[in-house]
Amino acid sequence: MKVNITDITIGNGLGDIQFGCTKEKLKHLIGEADEIDSYNASGEEDGYLTESWHYDEHEFSVSFDEEDNWKLTTISISSPDCLFNGNKLIGKEIDEVLQLLENEDLGDNELEDLSDGEIDQKLISFLPASLNLWFENGKLSEIQWGVLWSDEDTPRWPE
Repeated sequence: MKVNITDITIGNGLGDIQFGCTKEKLKHLIGEADEIDSYNASGEEDGYLTESWHYDEHEFSVSFDEEDNWKLTTISISSPDCLFNGNKLIGKEIDEVLQLLENEDLGDNELEDLSDGEIDQKLISFLPASLNLWFENGKLSEIQWGVLWSDEDTPRWPE
């Protein structure tokens, strides 16, 4: 069975990988991760853990959160083969990406300049869509999106 790991869907996931899936289901779909990191995302001593799985060959990572019973909550991808509504976005300039996303129902966006003198880095966030677009030297380098939320504490898992 060939697994779709190219089509980005807001609120749903990446192709056949859906938000809310378990670690076991992901292993069954695409196998063992190349690397697994575990960390406290909140920075608080008694905060919940997050586990990130990195798949180097496919150029994406996923995160499972202890707070959400270790379900998949976030995906990050840098593969130039990924598609957002049929469009390849990785490697495109900011203006072109924003033009391609213009007719999507993503809500307002915020631009944050994270450049530090050595690296030109910008982040465009569409908070209502749980979507972050990372740009390095003016070109999209990574797309990061997550499960949508009914409120601050309640994820809306895909059906």
